[in-house]
Order: sequence, then C-alpha cells, then structure tokens
Amino acid sequence: MQIHEPLNQLIPEQKTFIESVDSPLTEEAVMAFEFGFSTEHPQKFSLWEAQFGDFFNGAQIIIDTFVSSAHTKWLQQSALVLLLPHGMDGTGPEHSSARIERFLQMSDSHEDRVDGEDVAWSVVFPTTPSQYFHLLRRQMIRDFRRPMVVISPKILLRFPDCVSSLADMAEGTAFEPVLSQTKPQATKVIFCTGKHFYALQSRCPPDTAIVRIEELVPFPAVQLEKVIRSFPNAKEFVWSQEEHRNNGAWSFVEPRFRNILGVQMRYAGRGPLCCPAVGIAALHKKEEEELFRATFGK
Repeated sequence: MQIHEPLNQLIPEQKTFIESVDSPLTEEAVMAFEFGFSTEHPQKFSLWEAQFGDFFNGAQIIIDTFVSSAHTKWLQQSALVLLLPHGMDGTGPEHSSARIERFLQMSDSHEDRVDGEDVAWSVVFPTTPSQYFHLLRRQMIRDFRRPMVVISPKILLRFPDCVSSLADMAEGTAFEPVLSQTKPQATKVIFCTGKHFYALQSRCPPDTAIVRIEELVPFPAVQLEKVIRSFPNAKEFVWSQEEHRNNGAWSFVEPRFRNILGVQMRYAGRGPLCCPAVGIAALHKKEEEELFRATFGK
C-alpha cells in the first residue's frame, strides 16, 4: 500500500517532505519525544497539538522540567510549538481553558521593565490566519530557538470574520504583537486577547476602541506605548477577558501596564472560580451577559 501525502507533491522539483506518523494517546510520552526531537533537529519543525487545550496537563512534568526551562538550565535550544485550543464556548470545565495563566507564570517576563527576545519561551494568541502564518514562519527563520505556546481557539477555524488576504502574508509583512483599531476620537480603550476580540467587536460603540495583544510573552510594552499614545482622548482603560478573574492573562498584564506603561486598567470579566468554566449552559450565558455589561458599562 502506498501512502499519499499531498504536501509532498506541491511542485515537481520539491526537495523537502513531511512524514505523518500515528502516536499513542499519552500526552507525556509524545511531548517528551517531540521535545527531544526538536533539540536534536533544530532545522526541523516540531508541533504538538492538544485535542483540547487543557489536555496538556497530562504532560505537565515535561513542560515544567524541560520545555519551559531547558535553555535556562542547560543552554539547550528547542523550537517546539505547543498548539492549545482554548475558548469559553460553553463546553464545560474540561474542554474550555488552555490555562494561559500557567504558561505566563512559568515565563521569565519582567513586570517592571521591557522584555528582550531572550525570554525562555513565547506565549502568543493570534487572531488571524496571517498572524498565525507569520508566527510559524518566524519560529523557523530566527537565528535562535525558543519554544512557543500558541493559544489556538478551534472556533476561529470556521469563523467568518477571522480571515486574511494573501497580501497580509506577502513580502514585507510580518507578525504584529499588537493589533489596534484606528479610532483617535475614542474615550475608552479596551484591551483583550484572542477570539474574545470578535465578540467585543460586534458590540463595540463608536467612542470605544479595542486593542488586541497577540503576543503576551515577551510582553510588547514598546508597541503598546505607541498604541496608547494614538488615543489622546482616552479617559478609561479596560482589560476585558472571557476567562475567570483568577485565570487568563489579567494577573499577568495588570502589573506590566501599571509599572511599565503607567496605565491603570479596570478589570471586566468573570469572577474567580476554582475550575476553568461552569458546567451549566444557563450559568455560562448569564456570565457572558454580565461580562459584556461590565466591559462596555461605566
């Protein structure tokens, strides 16, 4: 039997090829293999994708001991990419959160000064196909190797507003750590990450601007400072997230906005919870409505 790989037959003179191999259903073993492969073969691209973002917890030992800190401990470089589906879509506690807060806490990003590229890993939350393309491309054309954690909501795969043109991926384009609406007249600026932007955008009034942080680590303080200056009439800055208050990026971004950018933000989102999401659809809907009221209210 001959296996047909369409990506291996893109052009007649193709010189590089992919190999698809089934793996056992054990997160720890497979991630350990992928990490080791990425260190031994730095010119080859290794990606580990969870069926749901929170399934990485089966590989927590590998993440804690190797992926997050191998370079700091042993100067061992790896370009391993973790793809973690994430989104508060009413699917219950076990199929909602990639536990962004854990990956942010494990980073060596600074709270009181601008990060450099020497952080232990990148934590990103791309919201368009072109941003995702540029991230993957950047991961391999850099002259150094660091792991990258990609928060990747499944809902955006078929979301009609989540589109890019070929021009967005053409020569001269690159990944943008911050994406901002152009509204110099805005009196309120809402900062957010990920697919939450699309829910906010559909409800956003004319006097409010939304800013997406596409890369959390390294924290894009320089780009954010420039964006903040583009809103001279802003009187209120809000951090809106779909995750619960003790989850998501709030506890990570708040001290950086305050210490580095001199911006005091108001939190708008769900309250604290001991698990990633509620398990009752009616409660999820009620939380969602309260979230939007808090975001766009006073």
